[in-house]
Amino acid sequence: MRLGEKLHILKYMILPATGILFVLFYIQIAGADVVYSDYIRLINEYLPDVADPSKFLVPDILTRIPATYLARLVNVSTFSYSVTFDRILSVLGLGLIAACMGSYMYRHEIGFGWQTAIWIVLFSLNKWEILLNGSAWAHMVSFGFFFVSYLLLDLVWIGEASVKQEFLLLAMPFFMLLFAGEYIASYACTLILVCLFGMLTGGANSWAGRREQTIFRHVILSASASLVLYLFSRHYAVWEHAGATELGLREVISRAPFFIPKFFMKTFAGAVIGQETIENFFAPGAPLPNRAVLILGMLMACTYVLAFLLYFRGDMLERTIFPMVLLISGFANHVLVTMGRWIFLNENYALSSRYGGQFMIGLLGILLIFAMYERRQPSYRRRGASRRRALKAMALLVTVCIVFGNCYTTYQEIRKAKYREANYERMAAALLSYEEFSPEELAAALEWHKDPQELLNAVKILQDNKLNVFSRPVFEEEPAPGRN
Repeated sequence: MRLGEKLHILKYMILPATGILFVLFYIQIAGADVVYSDYIRLINEYLPDVADPSKFLVPDILTRIPATYLARLVNVSTFSYSVTFDRILSVLGLGLIAACMGSYMYRHEIGFGWQTAIWIVLFSLNKWEILLNGSAWAHMVSFGFFFVSYLLLDLVWIGEASVKQEFLLLAMPFFMLLFAGEYIASYACTLILVCLFGMLTGGANSWAGRREQTIFRHVILSASASLVLYLFSRHYAVWEHAGATELGLREVISRAPFFIPKFFMKTFAGAVIGQETIENFFAPGAPLPNRAVLILGMLMACTYVLAFLLYFRGDMLERTIFPMVLLISGFANHVLVTMGRWIFLNENYALSSRYGGQFMIGLLGILLIFAMYERRQPSYRRRGASRRRALKAMALLVTVCIVFGNCYTTYQEIRKAKYREANYERMAAALLSYEEFSPEELAAALEWHKDPQELLNAVKILQDNKLNVFSRPVFEEEPAPGRN
């Protein structure tokens, strides 16, 4: 390999490597190693004997994300149940996405400017909650494997997949059952929709249409089977949603006809600007007006339509399906979050940073389509060229909006990092001096919104087995939060 080619490859590696280091740095300055919130439920269900088969072999196993069992076993036995360990796994999932994106952009020679925009979105801290809440690491890893599947599908689409790659694509939906949980729905539906479209068009190469259609048919069967398996397992699950309404969807719509549409639009706004940044956009306590948030959401929803049109106007169908797959997958996540979270009857729940990873998928697809459309050869017809310039200008304007929103959210989050770390340290102090608190006070300190007795049971498990904060050899007493 010549020096020039090595430098060319390096150009596609510098920014993602920097992004990974940046996210690790953020985790280091914003987090402290202490269990809280959803970890309380996990402790009560699976600790201390994390290798107990009875906790694994349950009818609703696929809703519990099987991969977490092995990770929890390693974490407890080697790292004394460290939240930092789980956070690092989340970063590995982000790194897998970066590897897929970098490989694709290298293959299609995406320009440095568009690369920069894409990496800004990928490593934006609008995902701070999923990065710091280590219990959600499997979601980020599953997104990384989604990208692997989509790249394999892209190779099949253009007729360049090897037999091994085709086999791997067929196996991926079943492998994803180990990681994806409820997100297997958007993943499987995306594969099914794209493959159905592939069967109608014969893929990108008519000469390979028969072989491609056979693969598409097999992928549809594989994705459908994995989804059915998940739904069968989900049938046995018992769900608890603190704060969820008992009203039915029809009754909610009759009382507030615009609630669901507004919730749906706000999911699109949440992909660009994080919830806390919206609530303190101009200054602490000076939020972005609700009307502006809805307009931003509608703008981003229209951006999906624009990207869809540019994909076909840019003659990309014959060259690649990957950006369109990301677009479909991202849109499906907006639908999935709306369907699953309207029950909390809070429009701003759609802006939660815990969904930043899902919504990011669609943004990456949009930016890839914009980047590839920008490289399209100009039309020889003056009218066509003028229209193309107008579309490019719209794409550039939307890109600036997306990049600005993600940059501003990241800037605000960096400023808050020291306060997040201090909050985690207060949680650690509260855990270590839990006997000084009432059950209700301790639950409030550790963001536990269910039965306080369950929290005390979890703390006792940690203390008896010297796990998490109780594994520290020396701890200097700190003043209990909120006490003199």
